[in-house]
Amino acid sequence: MLPHERRDDILHLIEQDGHVEVNDLVRRYDVSVDSIRKDLQRLSKEGRCRRVYGGAVRIERSSFVDERPYFLDAPAPEQDDDALGRLAVAQRAYVEIDDGDTVFLDVSRTNVLLARLIANGGKRVVLTTNMIDVLREVSDHANVTALGTGGYLNDDLNGFIGSATVSLIEPLLFNKAFVGASGIDVDRCSVMAHSFDDGAVKSRVVQNASYKFLMANAGKFERGGMYRFASITDFSAIITDTRDPSILEKLQRYGIPALQATRPET
Repeated sequence: MLPHERRDDILHLIEQDGHVEVNDLVRRYDVSVDSIRKDLQRLSKEGRCRRVYGGAVRIERSSFVDERPYFLDAPAPEQDDDALGRLAVAQRAYVEIDDGDTVFLDVSRTNVLLARLIANGGKRVVLTTNMIDVLREVSDHANVTALGTGGYLNDDLNGFIGSATVSLIEPLLFNKAFVGASGIDVDRCSVMAHSFDDGAVKSRVVQNASYKFLMANAGKFERGGMYRFASITDFSAIITDTRDPSILEKLQRYGIPALQATRPET
């Protein structure tokens, strides 16, 4: 398949499903991650889709869950298994936030959902983030005092990463941090990020938070990553919707509480 044919096919998928993810497209077309990212960047520049963290969505929507009311339990028809897991994890994470907390939400699709819950909830929160979509969710909400880290903008992640961002975060302390991952290897006790620059920010955030929560929908235990930024034991707890007994048993052996996220009924 020629590149322009692949882009037309990707656009058809976006129009049909409302969203696409980079990893799924890599497997579908058997090409490199870089090739898919270039395809999505080109489609985005042509105004045919909008780039979001990990993929792209239809241009008329800010994300494939945007039409859902923020506390609605029933899943939208087009949501896939991972999306339902992220929603469950975000709702469970919101329970851990107390009125007056200072929190950090890093680059993570689950954190975009958590930011929406915070924005529309009644808790007063001072929120720091390095993700643009998170800032969009909490803007113009009186209960949230929002701070963007700044630094070098990474278009693929739609957030700020790298040494400049790490330096800007260094003096900041947080009551709680909610941290995403590209993958989790429970056998090696490893938590992975997409890249060194992404992982460096996550690592600094973990160091600066009193309580750090690893956000992990079930699919994260089936994926890897290029860079190990933390051990599972570096976290205060892991918030997950997995019901896999072998994974839960290994987490228990590490002494890490697994806060169970309940998926919405279908």
